[in-house]
Formats: sequence, structure tokens, C-alpha cells
Amino acid sequence: MSSIADSESRRAEAVSVPAGSGRLNGEDISMEIAAALEEEIVFGRLHPRERLIEEELASRFEAKRHIVRQALVELERLGLVERVRNRGAVVRLYSAEEVEDINAVRELLEAHAASLIPLPLSSGAIAVLAAIQERHARAIQESDRRGVFRTNIEFHKILFAHCGNAALIEAINSFAQKSHAYRSIFVNDAGYLHWAADAHLAMIDALKRGDRNELVSLCRSHLAPAKNRYIEMFRSRFT
Repeated sequence: MSSIADSESRRAEAVSVPAGSGRLNGEDISMEIAAALEEEIVFGRLHPRERLIEEELASRFEAKRHIVRQALVELERLGLVERVRNRGAVVRLYSAEEVEDINAVRELLEAHAASLIPLPLSSGAIAVLAAIQERHARAIQESDRRGVFRTNIEFHKILFAHCGNAALIEAINSFAQKSHAYRSIFVNDAGYLHWAADAHLAMIDALKRGDRNELVSLCRSHLAPAKNRYIEMFRSRFT
């Protein structure tokens, strides 16, 4: 279970959900709550196997329980939460084998997408990716974890969208979402974050130069560190 300090940290850093503002409908509020809880899982403020109690979440977010329940259903769909008998909703703990499987599929999907991107990419498309990467690097420098998380997602979504295959893009986004459950392993690792930012710059350079082999290789290698560290942690703590 989380400590009191963990709980205080969550309240201080949680996304504000204006449930009583009248500007959002029930579905919008449930998605905002899901996004807030997703970040807490990624940032390690909600731990694997930790219970998510509807009544407590409803009080915290000032939302009705059916809206909170809808948010938990969305998190379950994304692979971040699971239902456990006699415990209800809990943060999902992926096994080492599951993480290996997810990563293997992501490598296949993302490498294939990289092989379909038209090269060299247009200067306008390059400029969009470069602007996102600048915001990502700035968020790292400012220790803005939410900014790092969101701009990293944005960079990869925009990058792989250029493959032009809608079904492939949907599959990439789905499996990337599942990996959020174990990405917290690097949330406070400045060395890894700077490495990831440098890898993004290398991808942009490969796009400019039209170097297909380099781009595919970079997309493959980008996934391994988080996967390897999580598996090392899982085996040391849970086996």
C-alpha cells in the first residue's frame, strides 16, 4: 500500500478535473479521470497491485461513482488496470513474459511503420517533429514529468502517422499504451530521459537524410531499455 507521503504527493500533482464546472459531460470527465490515473501509474504514484477504490476516487475527483467506474473501465481497456476477484480494480502488474511479448510486438509494428514512411520526409513534417522534440527536451530540463510523458507520446504518434497505414497506426498506439504500465521504471532516470531525447534527434536526422536502415534500427532499439529494466526489477521483486 502507498504511504501517507505518496497520497499527499498524488493530491499535490494530480490533474485537475473540473467535475463541477458544468463545462464537461460525464464521458469527458471520466476520460479526464482516466488520464489523471494513467499518469499516476506511469509516474509510479500508483503501484502495481494497488487497489483503486471507486468511493475514494469519487470523493477525490468530486465525481459520481458511475463516472469513476467508467474511467476504470477505460483503464482496463488500455491494459493499465485489471479486475481481481475479491479485490476489485487494481493497477495491473505485468509479468516478465508479458512485457517481453508486448515489446516484441511493438518492435515488429514500429519497425514496419518506419519502413513505410516516405523518405526523405518533407521539410514541413520534419519541422513539426523538431518542434515537438524541442518541447520534450525542455520538459526534461525542467523536470516536468507530465510534459516529458505527453510530448514523448506526441512525438511517436506523429512520427508513425507518416506510415500511411491507419490499421497499423491504431495497433502501434494500442500496444504503446499497454507499455505505460511499466514505463515508470525510468520516470526519474535523467540519464535515460536524455538518451531518449538524443534518440529522437537521431530519428529526425535519419528522416532528413532518407536513411531507412538507420531509422528502422533506431525505432527498434528505442524500446529495449525500459523493457529490460522492468524485467530486471520484476524478477528481483516478484520471483
